[in-house]
Amino acid sequence: RWMAFLDDLLSLKESKSYLKINDVNELAIKFSLSTQELNMALELFHERGLIIHLTATEALRDVVVITPQWLIDALAKVIRDPGIHVDIEEFHKVGLKDDADKLFNEGIASRDLLEYL
Repeated sequence: RWMAFLDDLLSLKESKSYLKINDVNELAIKFSLSTQELNMALELFHERGLIIHLTATEALRDVVVITPQWLIDALAKVIRDPGIHVDIEEFHKVGLKDDADKLFNEGIASRDLLEYL
């Protein structure tokens, strides 16, 4: 049952990079997985690198990333060496130069910059 659940979960990768836990719960019901089984399955799939499901906070528990590379790519846009990976003129053109400077100098990213990235 777990593998069939995983197959269905990962089949959604074509249209989504992540799912809300409510959507995952609905899918689990289709495979008659209890809440305990679902949590164990998500933990196993996370440990194996098939998905990313973090549980440190309620906000993190609410998201299941089914395309781990999507999250890595998103984080790489924020966590990078500005001397190598950043064209500061790109940020200047879109009006985010001050935001980019603050990110690279102080480690603080504005919502506007994160949405742009």
